[in-house]
Amino acid sequence: MGKPDVLDRIAQLLIALVAVFSLVFGAYMLRDPYGWYQLLPTVKFTGPANQHFIRDIGLAYMASGAMLGYAAFNPYMRWLAALAGSLWIAVHGGLHIWEVVTGVCAPGRFWADVPGVLGPPLLVWVALVILKARKRGIAPAR
Repeated sequence: MGKPDVLDRIAQLLIALVAVFSLVFGAYMLRDPYGWYQLLPTVKFTGPANQHFIRDIGLAYMASGAMLGYAAFNPYMRWLAALAGSLWIAVHGGLHIWEVVTGVCAPGRFWADVPGVLGPPLLVWVALVILKARKRGIAPAR
């Protein structure tokens, strides 16, 4: 595999950034669910705040962040953790796409959510494509 180079470090940085985002976002949801609800203007359109539900989602973000954090330390050997860590945030983004396609959500609200909802899983997948294309991310997690 060789010594990590610039592209390897870029992939590692992308995974680490999403790990930090997920951990911070999840921790905020756990610590202050109503504050989180007030912070994001588009969330208010989904209905009234439910602190239990917000904390449930926060736990999902924390789990994703933990897996991505693990993957960030060694993206060569931990690609499976990066993929698994991105699954929650990816299916969450998929739900947002489904909502706009079916008319549940207005396109304007969808586009306001895109950076925070679709950006993180796409960053992880870009990192995985970089590793896979270079045959760096093919070993399973141990």
